[in-house]
Amino acid sequence: MKLTYKFNNDEKNLEINKEEYLAPENIIVYIREGDTVYVKNGDYVYINQLIKEASNGIKSYATVSGTVEMNEEEGIIKVVNDKTNSAFVSEEALDDISEVKKEVILEMCENLGIDYENKLIVNKLKNKSKVLIINAIDVEPYQFNNNYLFQDNVTGLLETTNLLAKRFNIDAHLILSKYDDNNVAAVREIIAKYNDINFKVIPDVFPYTTNQCIARKYFNAYKYDDILFLDTFALYKIYMALKEGLPVADRYITICFGEATKVYVVKTKYGANLGELIKNSLSESIENKDIYLNNFMRRVKCDNLESLVVSDNTKTIFIFDKQDIKASKCIKCGKCVDICPVEINPLAKVLDSACIRCGLCSYVCPANINLLSKEK
Repeated sequence: MKLTYKFNNDEKNLEINKEEYLAPENIIVYIREGDTVYVKNGDYVYINQLIKEASNGIKSYATVSGTVEMNEEEGIIKVVNDKTNSAFVSEEALDDISEVKKEVILEMCENLGIDYENKLIVNKLKNKSKVLIINAIDVEPYQFNNNYLFQDNVTGLLETTNLLAKRFNIDAHLILSKYDDNNVAAVREIIAKYNDINFKVIPDVFPYTTNQCIARKYFNAYKYDDILFLDTFALYKIYMALKEGLPVADRYITICFGEATKVYVVKTKYGANLGELIKNSLSESIENKDIYLNNFMRRVKCDNLESLVVSDNTKTIFIFDKQDIKASKCIKCGKCVDICPVEINPLAKVLDSACIRCGLCSYVCPANINLLSKEK
């Protein structure tokens, strides 16, 4: 399956390959201080079985079935995959979510420990946000996770948005980019069924598709803290909680090998090892490569991909030929100031709170200075 993605320039349509890596050899869950662990060495676990709960209420579940291997010294819970896909099935599954009550939505989300950007969705709902914005755009450059997830679940995601609008008496807005033409067409076909959703197609591209920029340009009548932003994946977590009574076990991630024509979207399991995933699903070598996580312009380099596993924070992996790039002294050219989408001075000793960490300032810097780092 391939996705055609259009850019607002003269480039040809970009075909994104979709792959699956749903049978990793094992999955890893890390134990942090204050976590409550519900398994022990030698236990057999099923997919969707609760493994641990953090002190903030966020829960981790088995995404493969198999035997637990504990390494308490290193703080690791490993589940060795037996490849049987044995899973718990919830009695809470519903054929129709349209009649679910407000209290049930909160209870289901809270019980499953659903988290988004380090803030519990349920807390935002309880605090009575004034507007709900579903930012269904892939905000980062060369990232296509939301695009695929939205295509695969468009009806369920619209049903969930409509339900949240009704039950929490909140204005709901669905935002798509005009370049997500497949999804725009799919929504327009059925949006008339969902009277409580305001659908908006915007012409913007990165970084003006970030939540901060969308709020400033299209929703400036609201304070930013009064807005509940959900991306496609966060909304999908709520949908799965209500529809299936289950946590989400799978995750889409984008893997880009340094050029626009070599991009993959891989559906995989939470806890899967990233190095193993790339080697086994894409048959690509990562030796002597520079690897960046989520946005290559932020210059968050990963020195050991083998030590990382798929999590909520795993969105995109960029793999480039290794380069020896060294920073030099600032030449006061002003390019970083000119390009800043929120009109702040990236050269300040402390970054302004308005900074959206898009990385454009570092990307255009001829002195190769990482302006997002704490050291200036």
